[in-house]
Amino acid sequence: MKFGVLLPVYDDDEYLEVAIESVQNNVDTILFLISDVPWEGKKSDNTAIINRIKELCAKNDKFELVEGHWENEVDQRNFGLSHFFKNGIDYAVFLDSDMIHHEPYFINMMNYVKQYPQVDAFHMHWNTYWKKDYYRIYPMESYKSVCFMKVKKFLFTNKAEGITSIMRTPAGILQTQGKYNYMLIPETVGFCFHMSYARTDEYLKRKIETSPHNVEFVENWYENVWKKWTPNMQDLHPVTPSEYKIAVKEDLINFPPRLRTYIKKERMTNRKCSIIIPNWNSLNLLKKCLNAISKNTKRKNIEVVIVDNGSKDGSVEFMKSLDMKFPVKTIFNENNLGFIVATNQGMMQADNDSDICLLNVDAIVQKNWLTNMYETMINNYDAGVVGPLGNEVASGHQREGYVDKDTIMSNVYGYCMLIMKELIDKIGYLDERYKMGGYEDNDYCIRSKLAGYEVYVSAKSLVKHKAHQVYVLNGIDDEKRKRMDRENELIYLDKFFGVLLDYSKIYNLFEQDNLAKNEGIIIK
Repeated sequence: MKFGVLLPVYDDDEYLEVAIESVQNNVDTILFLISDVPWEGKKSDNTAIINRIKELCAKNDKFELVEGHWENEVDQRNFGLSHFFKNGIDYAVFLDSDMIHHEPYFINMMNYVKQYPQVDAFHMHWNTYWKKDYYRIYPMESYKSVCFMKVKKFLFTNKAEGITSIMRTPAGILQTQGKYNYMLIPETVGFCFHMSYARTDEYLKRKIETSPHNVEFVENWYENVWKKWTPNMQDLHPVTPSEYKIAVKEDLINFPPRLRTYIKKERMTNRKCSIIIPNWNSLNLLKKCLNAISKNTKRKNIEVVIVDNGSKDGSVEFMKSLDMKFPVKTIFNENNLGFIVATNQGMMQADNDSDICLLNVDAIVQKNWLTNMYETMINNYDAGVVGPLGNEVASGHQREGYVDKDTIMSNVYGYCMLIMKELIDKIGYLDERYKMGGYEDNDYCIRSKLAGYEVYVSAKSLVKHKAHQVYVLNGIDDEKRKRMDRENELIYLDKFFGVLLDYSKIYNLFEQDNLAKNEGIIIK
C-alpha cells in the first residue's frame, strides 16, 4: 500500500520545510504542484519558492515537482490525483504548506486508514493557530478537512472537499452510484497543526487578497479584528466569525518537535537577553566579569542587570558611574538579602520580553559564550535551560572537554544558566527558601524538566569560574559554607521527595515497571 503527499503551492512557503519534514519519513512520495497563476488576486513572483523546491527535490528522490497552468485549486489537486494513479499510488495525503503533523500522530492516522480499506476518504481534526504569538483557536473549528483519500475513488469538487462516487481508470473517470464514503479520524488517534492564521500582518494582507473566500470576508475584518485583536476578543473568523470563538495561549511543549524548533528560532534569534549579576563586596570580580562580557559577547541585543547586596567596598560608586557599550540596569539593596533574593530581583527588573542568563560575579565568560548557548537552545527543540562548559574539576559533567556535542543533563550549575523566556513564564523564579545560595540551580533544573523542558550543556560555550570567591571576600569560611550547603540540601530533598511521596498516593509507581527501574525506585 503506497501513500503519496499531494502538496499544491503558489507563493506560500513560510512553513514549507516544517510541513514536509513532518510527513516525509512515512510516505512513498511527495508531489509538489506549482501553477504559473495564482488562484485569486494578483500574480506574484514565485521564482524563489520554485528554486527552493527544486533544491529539495535534488536532495531527495521521494520528491517530485510538476509546474503547470491550472486556473483553480480544484483542477490542480485533481491533476495530482491523476498523476498518482498513473504512478501506482494507492492513497493521497492532502497537505497544504501551512499544515504540520506531529510524526507519531501521523503514523497513528496512517495505521487507522489501513484498518478500513472499505472507506474511500478520511477527514481529520486540526488545531488552528492565531498570530505570531501562536495562540490556539478554541474550541476546535467544526470544519474537518479531508486528509487521506483513495486515489482511484476520490475527485476534488472544492479546495478540500470532494466526492467518492467515481472510479478512476486508465481510460478516464467513470461516474458511479453511492453516498460520500468517508470516516472522521478520532482526535485521540491524531490531528493536524494548522498554521493558517499564525502569520504576520503583511502576510494576512496577501492572504485576504488571494483567498478564494475574500469576497465573503466580514467588512473591515482586517482593521477591526486582526489589527485590534486582544486575547479576550471573541468571534474571530473572517467569513463565519463564530467558527473561531476565541484564541487561547498555547504552551510551546504542545507543538511537534520540528515546529517547536521553528518557533524558537523565529522568537529567539534576535530576542533580548538580560544577564543577571548579583554582587556583594566583589568590586574587582565585578570589573573582570563586565570586561569579559564586553569583550567576548558577540550577541548584540543584551542588557546587564546588576543587583548589589549592600556592598561597602566601592561597588556602589562604581556601578553608578558605569558606561558600557550595552544597557545596564542597577538595583541597590541596603543590606545583604542573599544571592537568591538578589537574583530574583534582577529577573523581575529585566525586560518583560527577555530571555534570562544568570551569571555569577566570579565567572569569566569566554569568546562567543552566549551565541553558542543560544545555538544550543534554539537547535534543540526541548531545551529550556542551557549551561556552558567550565574549567573546574568540580564542574563534573560540565567540565571542559567532558562532552563534544550538546547533551541533556540532570542539571547545570547556576554560575551560568541561560533560561528561555517561555520557561520563566511557566515556572517563575528561583525558590527563596534556600539560604544564601546552593541547590537553587538543581531545584530550577528539576522544575524545568517537570514542566516539559530539558536541561542541556552546550559543547561550544565556555565560561571559566572559580567557585566561592565571594564567600572568601566576605569572611565566610569553608566550614560555614558547607553547613549552609547541607541545610539547603535538606530543603531540596524534603521538597522533591515530598512531591514524589504525594504523587505515590495517587499513582502506583511500582506498577510502572520500566519507570520504576529507570528511576531507581526498584533496584534488582
